[in-house]
Amino acid sequence: MFLLLRIKVMNWIKLIYSLVGVFSLQFILADFLSINGIRPDFVLIYILYIGLHHGSFPSIIFGFFLGLLVDFTGVGSFFGLTSFTYVITGYLSGFLHGKYYKMIPIYFHLIWIGIILFHFFIYSFIRYQDLFETTMTVFWLKWILTSGYTLGFLAIFQMIIPLQQGD
Repeated sequence: MFLLLRIKVMNWIKLIYSLVGVFSLQFILADFLSINGIRPDFVLIYILYIGLHHGSFPSIIFGFFLGLLVDFTGVGSFFGLTSFTYVITGYLSGFLHGKYYKMIPIYFHLIWIGIILFHFFIYSFIRYQDLFETTMTVFWLKWILTSGYTLGFLAIFQMIIPLQQGD
């Protein structure tokens, strides 16, 4: 019993250490890697990994607090928007926990790509609502570019740590 509790505590400690590392990476590299105001979202990638490897509950908790941290540091523009979208992403990605070998792999990958695209649609729709109302093509271009930039980094990270590794 004590050993199981200790293992769970150690898993949470590893998650918290990696959380600090990812947040530092986002905070330090976000402006450096910015192209015309479009930044990769390393925290979103981390929340997706937590949801796929540990389930909905940890990814919702980490998504909420990381979203608040991102909003406090001024990286986001609307307070609470990042937290809201991270919680939705964590909740949806938690449904894929342990499902890689139970699903057709292409469906698994299409679903998590859809989750990322849905995250960025909500984020872009709220953040760039003036573009949505005035110039629709610029809005869709912003959405595709922000999604694509993060998905590009996710593809690179997946070569190092595959999404389905923890199943």
